[in-house]
Amino acid sequence: MNNRCPVCEKTKSEAMADAKAIGLQEEFERGVYTCCQVAEWADEQALAWAEAIHEDSWCESGESDSPELSEEPPVFVYVRRKRPQVPWYREPDGRF
Repeated sequence: MNNRCPVCEKTKSEAMADAKAIGLQEEFERGVYTCCQVAEWADEQALAWAEAIHEDSWCESGESDSPELSEEPPVFVYVRRKRPQVPWYREPDGRF
């Protein structure tokens, strides 16, 4: 018994791994997308990542004619985080 899709030739576990990798696991499990769609998108994503990595390594080797980055120091901006209110902290004697 062959558990592979006749079109994309992926098993259910391979399709699930692809769906997880591209963030569509829930949709795949609910049947919104087919294994063939997920396989195609995952292959496109993998190819895009491979091309980006290749371009980055090519740029780092110094063979690029890209403009120089500015030598200005980075700017740090203070970001205030909002802390959640805890009921027992507001009412120390236990009254809510």
